[in-house]
Amino acid sequence: MTVKSGEDCYSSSVVHGVSNPSRFATTSPFAIAETTACPRPCDVSLTPQPSPLCPHCLARDQLHLWLPHITRSRLDHTGSLVRISNSDIDRIITVLSHSHAPSMWETYGSGLLVFHMFCNVHAIPEDQRCPASLVLILAFIAACSGLYSGKSLENYFYAIQAWHLLHSQAWLVNNNQCSLAISGSKHLAPITSKWPKHAPFTVDILVAIRSMLDLSSPLHAAVYACLTTSFYTIARIREFTVPSLLNFNLQHYIRVCNWHFDVDRHGFRVTIFHLPRMKTSLLGEDVYWATQSGQSNPEAALLNHLSVNKLASTTALFSWCHCTGMHPLTRNEFIKCLQSSSDHLGLGSLKAHGLRIGGTLEYLLQGVPFENVKTMGRWSSDTLVLFLQDKPVLEPFMCYALPPPL
Repeated sequence: MTVKSGEDCYSSSVVHGVSNPSRFATTSPFAIAETTACPRPCDVSLTPQPSPLCPHCLARDQLHLWLPHITRSRLDHTGSLVRISNSDIDRIITVLSHSHAPSMWETYGSGLLVFHMFCNVHAIPEDQRCPASLVLILAFIAACSGLYSGKSLENYFYAIQAWHLLHSQAWLVNNNQCSLAISGSKHLAPITSKWPKHAPFTVDILVAIRSMLDLSSPLHAAVYACLTTSFYTIARIREFTVPSLLNFNLQHYIRVCNWHFDVDRHGFRVTIFHLPRMKTSLLGEDVYWATQSGQSNPEAALLNHLSVNKLASTTALFSWCHCTGMHPLTRNEFIKCLQSSSDHLGLGSLKAHGLRIGGTLEYLLQGVPFENVKTMGRWSSDTLVLFLQDKPVLEPFMCYALPPPL
């Protein structure tokens, strides 16, 4: 009997214990989406040395396209070749990549770039970068301290760890020592890396912004509907806007067909929005609001927007009619419009996160139970308490908003 070897053995029609091997021969349905976007040239200060292991690509692709000196092996613990193909190895990496939310791919890619730049400056050879030694990682953290925020540096550390695990390389680092180093770096973070304190949005601010908008304008109608819906659903701006006109997958963002009216158990009508995909929930989540009195009523704003822009059911919910066609509302366009109104009103710089804080406080001050607000805002554990206590600008509200101590 002739024994097949090499790649020939992978085409064998006999698979031990499987009567229909073709079920494993199909292309993975979870493959990372191909992109036609061309990466821009790197900043002069962040241009790595040319290497076949680190091709020039988008930051979000670096975690899986940048390879260590030794790639994932097809050998078992005895040194024998396991009967899997290169495409199987690619599928392994694809599945492992999906353990991280897509929003983290770019963050981790940036961290990997900074790590390689550090290694280039210190002439660290490729075989010492991965598996990386404890002293190398500690030296990297120490070198970055005072240059980056503690949160950024923490993400960079986990990017290097994820890169090792993704490509089946041993992680030889003592995480306890690295945690101490990262904690120290947070105290050394530059002042410019910290977000300035910002006040929460209030209903009065919403109404003031409304007075500066022309709600018969397609853009302004979309912006005000998005503003009031985000406020009363205690949602994040990125959940109702898209990152850019080109770089987004419509299937991951709310569309006109993803909202509907319903009636709660008390007979009150509520409006429910299904967010198709979240960072922590690939199946999405529902957020909702009820009709409000006054000019900040989100129902009136939403119905006005749909009347002005006349959207198809498959269109992004807060799209607006531009002279070149229908445009999904981008985060930048949304913030730009709000800031323009704020400048005319003399309100100063408005931060998007202040909208989520404001919606939370509005419900608390209306007497909605604390636990109910946590559920509405999808705040995990005691994050909301810690968040509110950490904001000095919110002190005037605390005696009304926080639950009594146990």
